[in-house]
Amino acid sequence: MLKIQRVLGGGPFAETGDARVVLVDERLGVTIVGGSAGRLQWAGDGTADRLSDALLGVYDLDGAVCRWLHRPRWPVNAVAVHPSLPLAAVGTGSYDGGFLFEGELLLLDLAAGTVTSLLPHPRQVRSLAWRDARTLDFVLAPPDDWNAPQAHGQGHPCTAVRDDWTAPGALRPEEVSAPAAPFSPAPDGRPPEETLDGLSGGRREPRRQVWAVEALPDGRILAASERIALECWQPSGQRAFTVPDTTGGRQIQVTPDGGSAWVVLNSQTRRTEDGRQRSLGSAARYSLADGARTAVLAPGFSVTLTARTDGWMALRDVDHTSTVQETLLVSPGGAEAGRVRLGGFDLFNHPFAVRHSPDLFFLRGGGGGAVEGKRVARVDPLTRAVTDLFPLEWDTARDGRLFGGPVVHVRDAAGEALVHGGAVHDGRGLLPGNAFVARRALPGGTVAWVLTADHNVTSLDIADGTVYAALTSGTVMALDAVTGEVRWSDRLQVGAVPAVALSLTAPSPSRLVLGTTDGRILDCTVP
Repeated sequence: MLKIQRVLGGGPFAETGDARVVLVDERLGVTIVGGSAGRLQWAGDGTADRLSDALLGVYDLDGAVCRWLHRPRWPVNAVAVHPSLPLAAVGTGSYDGGFLFEGELLLLDLAAGTVTSLLPHPRQVRSLAWRDARTLDFVLAPPDDWNAPQAHGQGHPCTAVRDDWTAPGALRPEEVSAPAAPFSPAPDGRPPEETLDGLSGGRREPRRQVWAVEALPDGRILAASERIALECWQPSGQRAFTVPDTTGGRQIQVTPDGGSAWVVLNSQTRRTEDGRQRSLGSAARYSLADGARTAVLAPGFSVTLTARTDGWMALRDVDHTSTVQETLLVSPGGAEAGRVRLGGFDLFNHPFAVRHSPDLFFLRGGGGGAVEGKRVARVDPLTRAVTDLFPLEWDTARDGRLFGGPVVHVRDAAGEALVHGGAVHDGRGLLPGNAFVARRALPGGTVAWVLTADHNVTSLDIADGTVYAALTSGTVMALDAVTGEVRWSDRLQVGAVPAVALSLTAPSPSRLVLGTTDGRILDCTVP
């Protein structure tokens, strides 16, 4: 279905992000990496937040080939390879910021690539080691710090013994029960990133999540990612320029003349005179000839960008601590043209950036607050008039609270519409079937079709009557824009391992460009 023609920004150990733990086993010819993709949300969008940022990869020694890749629920803290079998014990876990220390003890089959969880209940595993071929020693964190104030400096040293670790079964209660004792991490050895750099012969290029991609008519590809405001790739696959940034870019809007692009830069936090923290964001314009910055809009708050095809833009205040949340209107020439108030913004409830739109659309709250009774609204930048069009929730019987998501404007034989992703809020989390893509007629919001899904939609685009959608499961699908029929669906893989698209653009009916959570850009052909 989906065929990757080239991978930009790849290289050794690309799949596992920032390395936390690295173990090299020359006997088995593998390098095991526990890494982090970085937080999969920013102040303007949390649609990918439920995807774990923890990564566990098994590579050939030099990282040229990733054999297996898993996404554990919690960060990897320790790895130990069995002294004689092709197995590795993996300890994961973290403090939840409230009072729980959660995690897993995993057994990774290095030959089959399968992972088995051994603990009967979630507990952070702080360290582990094989004493011999039968005996695994591991240290569990206390269950919580509610009943154990010294929990952060303690551990429970436990032992499990098996004659056959290929079929160990779940650990028994007595194997995970031991008195607490003082615990301190082992002294740091060689930094994990330094180890990977040495194994790859200096070819490793640490990259992080690609938040936005755009394809230009001349074949060049633009990307904004963690730690990079904007980069440009030539049709040859060579980089034309890179603009580093400590926080990185989040959105890209190419100007109508094609000569430059506005990039929303992630916010930086500073402390004010009254002791509060204030997030400052900006949008910068860069020349697409050489990456030179030509203008900056810094309205005094962190922002998300919505744009019209004629060049009008709106920078919405997404700082949840702001007492006056305003939206800055920007003319096609880049000048401030006024401000309007749309109410509070929440990164889960209100993302609604619309691609290919002739109007400025937003989500704003109603009824009991900013997150309840959300409505799709339109803003006229000349008159500054805000017009409510229709409720985001279309099912009056359900009367649910819907989360916002990516949007694409459609004008075809069936009329003018918005196709948008989203999810139904539930206190238990994202339930099966509660994510969706829906087509809503303009201006009244009548539902033409709804496609339900089990995973959140990260990005949408349209080309020649086909809507392309990327999901946090790694699925990429093509939908008929008029009927919602699934034309094809494919699980994204690079080589033999799965990948997840965080952003996408469809420059033509036969081409799709994807930006992944691990920092790579995939230039693909589609049916």
